[in-house]
Amino acid sequence: MIENGNVRERLDSWKSICAYLERDVSTLLRWEKEKGLPIHRIPGGQRQAVYAFRDELDAWLAKPDNSHGAEQYSAGGNGSNGVAQGITASVQHEVPSRYPNPAAGSTPRVKRVLYSGVGVLAAMLLLIAVYLYVNSHRSFHVAQLILQQQLTSNSQEKQGLLTNGKTLYFGQEQNGWYALAAMPVEGGPIRVLWSPQANVLPEDLTPDGRKLLALVSVGIERDRELWVVPLDSGEPRRLAKVTVHSAVWAPDGRTIAYASGNEIYFTSEGETAPRKIGSFTSLPNVLAWSQDGQRLRFVLVDNATDKVQSWGEISGDDKQTITLRPLPPSMKAYGNWTWAAGWDGYLITGHEKGRTPVWLLQYRNRWWEPEFQEFPTGFVAGGIQGITYSAESSRLYVLSNPYTRISFMSFDPRTQAFRSVLPGVSGMFLDYSRDGKWVAYTSYGEWPLLVSRADGSGVRQLTPVQERVELPRWSPDGRQIAFMIERPDRPWRIYILDLESGATREASEGDDSQGAPTWSPDGRFLAYGNVRCEHTHTCAIHRIDLATGKVQTLPDSEGLFTARWSPDGRFIAALHLYEHKLMLFDIKVRKWRKLADAINGNNLSWSANSKYLYTSLHGTSARIVRIRVADGHQETVLDLHSQDKFNMTEEEDLHFSLAPDDSVILHRQIHFEEIYAYDLRER
Repeated sequence: MIENGNVRERLDSWKSICAYLERDVSTLLRWEKEKGLPIHRIPGGQRQAVYAFRDELDAWLAKPDNSHGAEQYSAGGNGSNGVAQGITASVQHEVPSRYPNPAAGSTPRVKRVLYSGVGVLAAMLLLIAVYLYVNSHRSFHVAQLILQQQLTSNSQEKQGLLTNGKTLYFGQEQNGWYALAAMPVEGGPIRVLWSPQANVLPEDLTPDGRKLLALVSVGIERDRELWVVPLDSGEPRRLAKVTVHSAVWAPDGRTIAYASGNEIYFTSEGETAPRKIGSFTSLPNVLAWSQDGQRLRFVLVDNATDKVQSWGEISGDDKQTITLRPLPPSMKAYGNWTWAAGWDGYLITGHEKGRTPVWLLQYRNRWWEPEFQEFPTGFVAGGIQGITYSAESSRLYVLSNPYTRISFMSFDPRTQAFRSVLPGVSGMFLDYSRDGKWVAYTSYGEWPLLVSRADGSGVRQLTPVQERVELPRWSPDGRQIAFMIERPDRPWRIYILDLESGATREASEGDDSQGAPTWSPDGRFLAYGNVRCEHTHTCAIHRIDLATGKVQTLPDSEGLFTARWSPDGRFIAALHLYEHKLMLFDIKVRKWRKLADAINGNNLSWSANSKYLYTSLHGTSARIVRIRVADGHQETVLDLHSQDKFNMTEEEDLHFSLAPDDSVILHRQIHFEEIYAYDLRER
């Protein structure tokens, strides 16, 4: 039997004490030490058990110094949070450290680490599986060129190449022009389909192979007339009176996409108002439709360097979405491009001495693939003038000239006789010093600048083979040579080489593309016309002050090119690119006058006495003429059709210069340009 008396309520753990005082363990320990909070401990063990009597705690709290608990618990923000922290802390104090404490969350951390490791392993296995699948089911194809076959052997000049799988179409020399010709893909007789008094460059075929797009020109302009040539019946007709440099039929056989200048348009037969799709800062070229007709692909070519910069794509229901992608440097230095249907990419030719590599450039079809990749397919012999691919036979057809050399030949108008100049030399752009004792020229194929005595002895190479030099010109005093040079990723620029020191310097400031230099008689100035300017309509004639490098554009010279300063200093002659006129600029009155019409060449030379201008005419009436400055009278110096040594469609064969005695120095190109076939197989 229990006797009546005071029953003391005991709190037997930190948990109970913390709950009663609504504080955490760390606070209570501090109160115990600093303020004498009545906490009792039971001896023994690594961690002593604790207890407290409720009445003692109440008495302690009743003291004035302890009535507000010394401070509020800061971490929890209220009493309940303090209790929670106290509960956790009390458990940590009461459980031996060698045993895991579930309340502290150690087991969940172990589980999380375990689960993370399993997840990473699963992800790695998945990536390996995807990699193996992609490599076994990739959309990129690796191709190889095999089985060469020569299809032509007539040694006639050719340009452009197309096929519909059954017939090859190309331009072939006839009467001084490139006529449209055709032959079976397996070889056989060549027949002429269309021979206007102009040069015909086949551009594209309709999907059914019944019509052909052709670019037609009579001069050297880059943008040419666009014609539709029926291949079954009917007469060729010009399309929409536009000038273009690339055109392609859509797979529907109705829409035509074409590039004119720096713009791309859509049109169709009979349409009079083409629709402009896009305008660019560079030249769009090599247009090609995807097989489903949903995308139009093209490359952008730098106007100054003529190098491929990037590729583009036009897509969307309204064909207004334009995507441009830069090409890496390794993909920019290509020559010929053709769309390879079935491979979803372009076949393109590179440049190597003695042979030409062919690459397959493909675009991705799946999101995980690179944007595009290039694969080597093999090599073809010689230089490539044109390529086309047949999806039906998986064959690449190549217009190739395995071997070319150019010799200099002098023609004397008085004796009507030819003689060899610099025998054994293969070169271009011959120029004599004013005293006739020295010559400068470039070596054909590698293009370094060379000088020698007029008899060919004492040859010196003045520039490296890595740099292409054209049209060197001796200064009046014979101490310097000015020339145009092309360096990687730069436009054509004029440089001057000092023969005594060997030092070379750029002649002027600026970044325009400069053509052949021509000296003023006092050697203080150079005149030049722009090159690669026809598609940007920036052709003009300029004068360089060699003392300052400043460039001045001659007034009213827009549209003119090929500048030549007369030896007496009175005139600068130039040609009109679009109107085919020969113009004279009078230095004294600073005005132009027309000297002759119908001049479709791109070469001019002054006679030594400045009384005549010599120029070339292309086509059926191909010849070298001289035009009297006083009255514009023309006379034929050399009828090139009477000479089987020269090919009237070859630009090199029509290039000429003058010796000090006004005899004409011509180039004679010797090569064998034919059509070859290669099978393209997946390997």
